[in-house]
Amino acid sequence: MPPPAPSLRLSRRALLARLAIGVAVLACLGLLWSLATVYQERTATYRHQAERELQTISRLQASAVSDWRERRLADASALTDDDLFARAVARWREAPSAHTEAPVHDRLRILQERQRYTAVFFVSPEGAVLLPAATPNAALPAQEKKALQQALESATTAVVEPRRDPFFAFPFFSLMAPIYDGMQPLGAVWLVIDVRGSLYSLLTPWPTASKSAESALVSAEGADPVLLSPLRLQALPTPVPLVPASDRGNLLMQAVAGARGLIHARDAQGTEVLAVVNAIAESPWFLVSKIDLAEAFGDASRRELVALSLPLSLALLLAGLFLVAWQRRAWLRERTLKESLARNMQWLESAQKSALVGYYAYQPESGQFNLSPMAAELFGLPGDGPVARAQWLAQVHAEDRPRVLAALEAALGAGTPLRMQYRMSSAGNDRWVDMWGERNAPEGNASMTGTVQDITERQRAADKLDQYRLALETLVRQDPLTQVANRRALTEAVAVEWQRAARSGSSLSLLMVDVDHFKAFNDRYGHLAGDECLRKVAAAMARTAARASDLVARYGGEEFAVLLPETPERDAMAIAEQMRLAVRKLAIVHAASGVASMVTVSIGVATMHPRPHVSATPGHEPSRASAKASAERESQELFRQADDALYAAKSVGRDTVVPYTAAVSEAAPSDLTPSPPEPRST
Repeated sequence: MPPPAPSLRLSRRALLARLAIGVAVLACLGLLWSLATVYQERTATYRHQAERELQTISRLQASAVSDWRERRLADASALTDDDLFARAVARWREAPSAHTEAPVHDRLRILQERQRYTAVFFVSPEGAVLLPAATPNAALPAQEKKALQQALESATTAVVEPRRDPFFAFPFFSLMAPIYDGMQPLGAVWLVIDVRGSLYSLLTPWPTASKSAESALVSAEGADPVLLSPLRLQALPTPVPLVPASDRGNLLMQAVAGARGLIHARDAQGTEVLAVVNAIAESPWFLVSKIDLAEAFGDASRRELVALSLPLSLALLLAGLFLVAWQRRAWLRERTLKESLARNMQWLESAQKSALVGYYAYQPESGQFNLSPMAAELFGLPGDGPVARAQWLAQVHAEDRPRVLAALEAALGAGTPLRMQYRMSSAGNDRWVDMWGERNAPEGNASMTGTVQDITERQRAADKLDQYRLALETLVRQDPLTQVANRRALTEAVAVEWQRAARSGSSLSLLMVDVDHFKAFNDRYGHLAGDECLRKVAAAMARTAARASDLVARYGGEEFAVLLPETPERDAMAIAEQMRLAVRKLAIVHAASGVASMVTVSIGVATMHPRPHVSATPGHEPSRASAKASAERESQELFRQADDALYAAKSVGRDTVVPYTAAVSEAAPSDLTPSPPEPRST
């Protein structure tokens, strides 16, 4: 058979060359599609992480703002519902005198000092400021006067949202609490609080090192947004419209239009931002938290583009080398292929190191792992040969070993994909890894192949976010001045310990502690010295209440409460006496005290034995709601007894400890009549 003609050999060579070029192009397109898919998946992972972080921080801040507003409304409602205070106001308005004015003035002063209001006024139904005496008959600002009429007409608290007015030199939030004598309006209590230190401080700190992240309170005025708190670069909130009403892509305009949850928008400077809008419960406010998209996703996108462009560039280079090598002799072609293979292996290892990802193959029959160099490095094992399962399992953290081994066996047995996250211990350091795997069954022999990735930094970021959330919840239940628990934390602890004592049949004791002649101390030494005195007294009591279950809380002003679970009256009296002596040992000079030359405390002790709630209908278990309501009523009795005992301790001369008895209950005060003036030394 004659050999093929030269023209036929040339056509075959051209056909093979075209085929090779087509295969190379298809391979490049496939690689490009694969890299694009990986890029989209990884950038989506970064995006979801940033979105979850922003949503969590915004939700915690919104909860703190909601609690702040709820406490202010509760204070105002309590004034409106206080019949004793209303009768005192009625007596004063009917017969104005220093004697009838004193109970009203003292109640306003106590409310201002204990609840940390910047100012508290009593205003007439016509809008004249009557108390305190320093501002007689001053006219209310227009918005407060409108709120006063609204409160008197509806018999409910009226709110004036945060704003600035020449009446005060600071931005403020105020409430009007109407006061009635039967159906006759007597006036209202005007509660004013400086929002710079109380409300703005809930939004100013940001838990992560972000340059553009911030939160702001916003309300709607028609179709325009109104800022209630300043933005990051502002000292004070700015009235709006900040942007034209036609700019519907603006963040604040979308929030006013009703957008809630996670949104993409532009800020006032036109920067693209990722934002979360949360409505504040029972208020016209909503919280807008945002971060620039460039900061949230820019760095991650650039890193992924750089990492994924390397394989594409290398693939194009290899394709070009292959086309050039196709025209050369066979021996050069073989050498070029070997060099290309070496480069591919080097690229694969570099890509694994860049992404902290390795691959493995597991053979259950032999109990051995075959690991890539990166996988061996992540597991802390040698990568020069097969690794026994026991050797791999020894690197797994001891607490995670049972769970990891059970997940591996379950995936091999059921043929389901493997996905688990666990800790690896190597050289005393713990690292988190994410392990993926799928079962393969060639010729009936089950095996598993998959990847492993280092996720230590991701796990640390999640742990830091959890720590911030716990820290924020702790701050909500801590008194900022004395660093002991606040009244909210005390109320929650009493509810829990009351139920526990009812189940176990143990006793529950409560101490009410009052710093003797503290107003005289403040008048003589100043409020800064008074604050330092309260801090020292709180620290002394906290050191005395040494058990983990004991709780020292600031009840209000100079008054403290100490909850002692599982403590009978005798032990509670002993602890109270230790606290009294501990305060005396502080030796804080108090020349204005009528009791001693140093700061002293009076303590009332009450002890009760809670009982399980029993239904009034025989044979029926009490509902959870009725049991809770009954427990709340009974725990209020514990507070009343401790308060009566404290009153008795003051009546017998202060600087003493008095337990609750029937005689103490009969001698306790029952109205708002003020106690005799405290003596002051010269």
